[in-house]
This record gives sequence, structure tokens and C-alpha cells, in this order.
Amino acid sequence: MNNQYHSEGFKKAIIQKILGPDGRSLNSVAKESGLSTSTLFNWKRKYAKDSIMKKNNNRVPAIDWTADEKMEAIIETAKMSENELGEYLRSKGLNSCDLENFKKEFISNAPCRGRPKLDPEIVELRKNNTELKRDLNKKNKALAEMSARVILLKKSHLLWGEHEDDD
Repeated sequence: MNNQYHSEGFKKAIIQKILGPDGRSLNSVAKESGLSTSTLFNWKRKYAKDSIMKKNNNRVPAIDWTADEKMEAIIETAKMSENELGEYLRSKGLNSCDLENFKKEFISNAPCRGRPKLDPEIVELRKNNTELKRDLNKKNKALAEMSARVILLKKSHLLWGEHEDDD
């Protein structure tokens, strides 16, 4: 099939397989159709600018992507080679700068590292809690001291008897 004449419709149909929503690779279409990759590349360069090809391509602009779609694109492209990334971007109708903007957007929206800010009400409640614990400890120490004095007083009365001054 290499040195034969192909109609414009045939060429556009083949290129639509590459540029269409499926976004198949140049190599896979070349193997399927029996054409060389260089021929397909030349056809692609010629017909990709054709308005018919652009109208048939139902791609969603990067601005309209949801956060989930953006995150999925970042994850999918993380470990791709340069060629795979190029094919992916073409199939999704993205530019490399769109992908970079997706990454920047997620980084800027990521929670800050470090200690999170506490609710002022929680801070006030913790402060009141520590003050109450401190007061309770003081009262417990005072109670222990008074009970020790009472025990000593009782023991002293048992040993020496009660004096009239103690009443």
C-alpha cells in the first residue's frame, strides 16, 4: 500500500484515529493500516490544522476540568516518558503548561505543614482546665495537711491527755 494514491477522505479517517477522542498512537495506527509512521506523521502534520479535524475533536478545555479530573491527569502522567506524555496530552487536548498549572494549583491548595491553628474556644477551655487542676491540687494538699494535724492532735491527746486550753 505504500506507493499508492490515497484519497483525502481516507487520509483524514486515518488521522482521525490518531487525533480523535481515543487518541491512539501513531505506531499502532501504522501497524493496523500497513502505512509507514513517517507517512502518517506527514499526513498528521498536514491535516491536523484542518478545521474539520478540529471540529470532530470533542475535547474539554483545561479550564472546565474538575478537580478530580485534574488530579487523575497528574497521577496518570507522573511516570510517563516524554513520548507517552506527548501522546497523552494530545489525546486529552492539553498543553504541558496546563499540566504544570494543575500541579501548581494542587500545591497551592495543599494544607500547610506544621502545627495547625487551634480553635480559640479550645485554647480557652484548656487554659481553664489547667487552672482548675492547679486549684484542685492546692486544695488536696491543704486537706492532707489538715488531716495530718487532726491525727497528730488526737495522738497527742491520747498520749498526754486533754488540757483545758485545747477546747
